[in-house]
Amino acid sequence: MTTPRPTAGTPPTSAPARPPSMAPLPPAGCEEALAVVGRFYRTSGSTRQSRQAAATTAYEGMMGASLNAAGGVHQATVALSRDFSDLRFILSGMVEGDYDAVQARTDRDAQTLRNVCDTG
Repeated sequence: MTTPRPTAGTPPTSAPARPPSMAPLPPAGCEEALAVVGRFYRTSGSTRQSRQAAATTAYEGMMGASLNAAGGVHQATVALSRDFSDLRFILSGMVEGDYDAVQARTDRDAQTLRNVCDTG
């Protein structure tokens, strides 16, 4: 018994397997910036001192993250750096300000960062 061979006009019976598609990489700076945001929310706690320490650490981390970021990620990291700076100065008593309003702005800017970094 012989197997029929495709002729010049007959397409092959099976196409070569395509490699699995790779998930797109998040924009530059996302991984570091999202880690800073996550750490801030995990460590801020309920006391003024713990929130101030978390805001200070987040400010420093976000400044570093902004160095590796570009485009919308850079804009979000700069906004978050400002937010964390404002929070730490309000909590330290160095400036007067509406903590709740700045925290709400921080929450919005953190969501903006998540949206910009969303690769799904």
